[in-house]
Amino acid sequence: MARAIRTSQMTPADELRELLGHVEKRLANLRGSGQEAAELLLDLDRIDELWPELEAQGVDLRPEAGRWDTIQAQLRRNGPRVLRELWAAGGLDQLRTRQHGDATGLAWWWQLDDLVRQESIVRWRRTLVTLGVVAVVAVGAWLLLRTLFPVDPQVQAALSAQTAGEQKIINYGDYAGALADFQAAAEHTPDDPDVWIRIGAVLEKLGDTQAAQENYDRARRLSTNEMEFHVARAGIYLGFLMYDEAYADTQAVLAAEPKHAVAWYYLASVYEGQGKLELAVDALEKTSEYASESNQSELVALARYRMAMLMQQVGLGDMREPEPTVTATPGA
Repeated sequence: MARAIRTSQMTPADELRELLGHVEKRLANLRGSGQEAAELLLDLDRIDELWPELEAQGVDLRPEAGRWDTIQAQLRRNGPRVLRELWAAGGLDQLRTRQHGDATGLAWWWQLDDLVRQESIVRWRRTLVTLGVVAVVAVGAWLLLRTLFPVDPQVQAALSAQTAGEQKIINYGDYAGALADFQAAAEHTPDDPDVWIRIGAVLEKLGDTQAAQENYDRARRLSTNEMEFHVARAGIYLGFLMYDEAYADTQAVLAAEPKHAVAWYYLASVYEGQGKLELAVDALEKTSEYASESNQSELVALARYRMAMLMQQVGLGDMREPEPTVTATPGA
């Protein structure tokens, strides 16, 4: 890793300022930087080393202090992306061992993996709390509706069987067991296209493509139109973690209706499941835009919530103006 700064030809203060500029450029161009992400951490170490020396010499570093705070704030926001780029250098853990051996007493950026992990746990806890509140409200509404409008026993039995099948897939990956439940659901509600799509998706997952196609054809005949069929199947594919298949269905819908908000939302889920988080954010932006145009306020809110969560993960904070920060001692 060749270093571009010629320390022998400049004063320590000049070196510090040039290092700050290099780091700012690296943070602005993280995507695809690979091995250069390792250089970023080494430059940070050198800045952290130079800073107290220059302060001891009486150098006025107030103009640089704001840049240094902003750099550290951007680095923290971009933590997940930095970690991904560091895989080109063997990952942060290997780089940390190679450069420092013992992790004790290192600057905080060498603990970036732990920080990202902790922040992810906090985000998931908040998400679970939110989902818990939504579930409580949904159950209350469901009980009220059941009291006011009793559910058809056949529909109720189909929903119970369908739920049992989905739980077998989610909890155990038991597609064969789920198939029996979905077939039982179809006996109760044979005119529901979704149940035949579920049967087809499970059969496709199990490798029986001919039987799967037969069930898809039946679902097509029961659906209002071809687009409705593709939207429904994309959602079911996603539930079964069949991302490539769901992608194909979303593309079929968007080819016919480029502003179909639900299709964009499903496409975002595909990208998220494949780890393409930046593409997922872009798809959610389109979801929000097109859902707003079609007055789908609930979908707008859901898309924006998910977009905010994903933007924290991919570290898109550097695309916005940096927030003011309080001057802190370097390395703190």
